[in-house]
Formats: sequence, structure tokens, C-alpha cells
Amino acid sequence: MAALQLIKYILLQITIGPSIICDLIVFIYFIIHWRKAIIRAPQNHVILCLLIASFIQKSTDIIFHLYFLRWTVVLVETYNFCVLWNWLNYSLYCINLHLTTWCCIERHLFVFHSQIMKNKQYLILFHYIPLIICLLYTPMFYLRFIVFPSACTNDWDYHVVYCGGACFSFYDQFWGMFDWLFHYGTPVFIISFANFILFCRVIWQKFQQQRAINWKRQRQTIIQLLLISCLFLVFGFPSVIVGCIQLLWMPTFASDVQNNYFFFAGCFINQFLPFVIISSLPKIVMKLKAFIRQCKRHCCHSLQIYPALTRTVVREQTFPHNYTN
Repeated sequence: MAALQLIKYILLQITIGPSIICDLIVFIYFIIHWRKAIIRAPQNHVILCLLIASFIQKSTDIIFHLYFLRWTVVLVETYNFCVLWNWLNYSLYCINLHLTTWCCIERHLFVFHSQIMKNKQYLILFHYIPLIICLLYTPMFYLRFIVFPSACTNDWDYHVVYCGGACFSFYDQFWGMFDWLFHYGTPVFIISFANFILFCRVIWQKFQQQRAINWKRQRQTIIQLLLISCLFLVFGFPSVIVGCIQLLWMPTFASDVQNNYFFFAGCFINQFLPFVIISSLPKIVMKLKAFIRQCKRHCCHSLQIYPALTRTVVREQTFPHNYTN
């Protein structure tokens, strides 16, 4: 196993376990508080969908990736497996990216137009319909171009990660460019722009001291969005920038860095997403801290060392039987 491949394997291996544990903690929290956290808080629907998509990707795509990094061959050396792996990778990554993009836009509505979003018709139009589109559009798109390609034929290499990638990305110029610019490039720029505008609007509203907005109530929503957006920008933005330069100007620009590092960095969006979600939910953080304190107290009590009781042993003095002065 090459040194770089070994490092990638170790990084994914040491992060996937804690990440899945955090997923389960957040799932349990949403299940226990489903009325308050889901039914009465539609702004959390996107977060829940993000978490589910991320968990599915960790349970499938990342596991397949780990196997390849360990053995330098795909898990199942068949055409159908490579189709499935690529469809899962393309679809789930774009679902998370598009959900985050819409979350950035939707937060403006929930923060600055909260009364409108309480209306059932507006909630369906500006919340549920975009959410369904984000969940269904890219899987259907990639079903068409990966599972049933028409302009090319998938020629899989079982000794290359993701079997070399779907053929339409390389040989179908129009749809390959459309996929990269529309499904990857545009969402990243929207995330950056929407967060910048949200920050400016928050500062402006605070400066104007308009009491119509309950900032204490919206603070959690804004912080949650900023943390998730930063995660996608840190691990996804470099790859998008290099990809756009390659498509529009220089096809070989930083190709080694892109293939060896930037594409791999996208895996850590799923690995760190549950940590970001937990950190933005103060009730979970408080309960985890209380649980950790309780465990520490229990461990300290169990391991407490008590001083041993001292015992005095009196030895009887003996004299010889024939004692003379």
C-alpha cells in the first residue's frame, strides 16, 4: 500500500466510527423530541435530510472507499457494482450540497420572514417543494447518465477508485460541463453569496435595532447554517475552483492535486457533518456534558482507593527454660 493511500485509509478509518456514533446521537435526539424538533420546527427538516443522506453515504460509499484503499481493488469486480458505487457517490454528494444550498436561501425566509413561513401555502411552496426537488433531482439525473448512458459506454477499471468514474463526465462534453458547473460550481457560489448576504442583513438589522426579530431564538438557526456552510466551503470549494478552471480554460490545471487531494477531501464533509450538527444543538451538548460528568463521577467512585486498616501484631516474648542470673 502506497504511503499516500495508507494515510487516506487511516484518516477515513479513525473518523468514520466517531462520526457514525454522532449520527446515532442526533437521530436519537430527533426521535425523542420529534414533536418539538421536527413537527414544530420545519427549519430542522433540511438538517435531518442532510444527516440521513450523510449516514447512507458513510454506510455505503465510504465503506467501499475504505475497502479500495486497503486492498487497491473495488469491493465487487462487476459492472453493476461500479454503476451502483458511482450512482451513490454522485447522487448523495449532490443531495447534501443542494440541501445545504437551499438551506442557505431558506434561512433568509425563516429569519426575516418568519410570519410568512407560518402560512401553510407558503410553507409548501418555499419549503417542502424545494426539499423534495433537492432529494429527487440529482438521483434521477445520474440514473439517466450513469445507469443508462447514451453518448458513451462505461468502461470500468476495477483497480482505480470509483472504477475510474462515469463516462459521461469525460466523453460527453455538454453534459459533463453542465454537471460540473450546475451541480457543483453553482451551489458552492450560492452558499458563499447567501451566507455573506445573511451576515450583512443580520448586522444591518441589529444596527437598526428592529425588535420584530427574536435574535435569541434565531441565533441557533444562523450559527447552525454558518457551521454547515463552512464545512462545505472548506472541503469542497478548492475542488470546485480547480474543476471550473479545468473545464473553461486549462484542462490539465493542478490535475494531480485535484485527483489525489481535493476529491478525497470531499469525503470529510460527511465525516464531520454530525459533529457540526451536534455543536449547533445546545440541548444535545448540555446532555452530553452532563452524561460525561456522570460517567467521570462513577469512574472516580469505582476507582477510589481506601486506606488499608493498620493491624498491630503483638509477638509473645519467649525465654529459655533454664534461665539463670
